[in-house]
Amino acid sequence: MGSLAKIRAMRDSMSNHERRIADFLLDNVEIVRSHSSKALAEQVGVSQSSVVKFSQKLGYKGYSDFKLSLSESVARSAMLPQAIHGDIASDDDLATVARKLISRKNMALNETVMANSEDSLIRSAEALRTAKRILLFGVGASSLVARDIAYKLMKLGKSVLIESDTHVQVANAATLGEGDLVFAISESGTTQDVVRVAQTGVAQGAEVLSLTRFTRNPLTELATFPLYCVANETEARSSSILARTAQFMVIDLLFILISQRDRKANELFERSRQAVEVLRHHSK
Repeated sequence: MGSLAKIRAMRDSMSNHERRIADFLLDNVEIVRSHSSKALAEQVGVSQSSVVKFSQKLGYKGYSDFKLSLSESVARSAMLPQAIHGDIASDDDLATVARKLISRKNMALNETVMANSEDSLIRSAEALRTAKRILLFGVGASSLVARDIAYKLMKLGKSVLIESDTHVQVANAATLGEGDLVFAISESGTTQDVVRVAQTGVAQGAEVLSLTRFTRNPLTELATFPLYCVANETEARSSSILARTAQFMVIDLLFILISQRDRKANELFERSRQAVEVLRHHSK
């Protein structure tokens, strides 16, 4: 994951000093590429050690490694199609709204893919493929994503528990054991109901696959298999459009990976198609 994407993804969880550095970097990328840590600290009005710690919080050994990654991020961005910058405004015409929305969705998709290593995606897909039972849970917009992957997994013959009621899901989680998996979806990673379900599953010996924003949070702390979505929503979150887009990207990747590795997948898909086809004929 590129340094710019990391900064945008982690900004909300940063301290005030860290946000000042982050905002300056995002607004002055080209200038910062030639700055030393001391020069950047003077520009932002923080100590040099704060700049170094900021770099380390992003996962780099120090400021030099961070600056190298920053240059690589700028180079990659230059190779992408030119995006329309700025939030969607109330006076934007339909064509502008569409282009801005496509631009922001593409950014969310690209940054989400970069946020998850190939190894973590493959391990997560394998955990889903081999789990005895899978309990899926999300609240609000995340519940739509949970239900979507649940239906996909059912087509693969997986034993899936999916309910919208928290009490029912906690009760379900209490019946889990070794070999079972909780797939907990929460953009913030702090939704209490989702965390409680995951905690209950872990207490019974189940493992947790989490899908949250790119930051440390209660769900990633519980997860054996943490996955991330990157969605930089504005204050007017528009029903979490970008977060939902990023989440769907991850579950679609998981579904494809599982399908590729399951020898019976095509046969099961065909059975499902034929069964639905019978219903369609009978309804005519």
